[in-house]
Amino acid sequence: MRPRSRALAAAVAAALLLTSGCLAAPGGPMTGDTATGTSPGSPATTASSTPLPGKSIAWPDGPKERPERPPELNESSVGSFARTYEYRYVYNSLWYDETSEVSLECEVDRVERRGDAWRAVVTCTGYSNTGGEAENGTATSTVVHADWFTQTYVYWIDGESVHRERAGE
Repeated sequence: MRPRSRALAAAVAAALLLTSGCLAAPGGPMTGDTATGTSPGSPATTASSTPLPGKSIAWPDGPKERPERPPELNESSVGSFARTYEYRYVYNSLWYDETSEVSLECEVDRVERRGDAWRAVVTCTGYSNTGGEAENGTATSTVVHADWFTQTYVYWIDGESVHRERAGE
């Protein structure tokens, strides 16, 4: 091999080593899940398991708590869990403070088994009004109105994780 060829081969090898971590395919194994507390190398992230679509869910501030995952996952329990999860998530997203009045309707559109996970589609529509109480008798109160126009989300649920993504993404 000529000196120039060796230098070129060394440069190519160095470039491959430097970029090897950047060449992973989309949807490849995740390196951790903040919603479930898994860490790299735990059973939920090993190479043999397939990561769920969507993203882990950061819980919004508000009065509603994250619901408990059902002990047994089946069509009925997954549908109920996904509806409750989305209802509480949207409620907290619309809630501002103790004067908030949140009106919300959610329904399960579909639940199906996909491999080792369940897929549930949930649609919610709602709004909130916050404020309206004047601090003194002469002040004018202001009501802040927020709409949650009809939105549909897909929940991916398995024994370890709950992921959420907007329908159609």
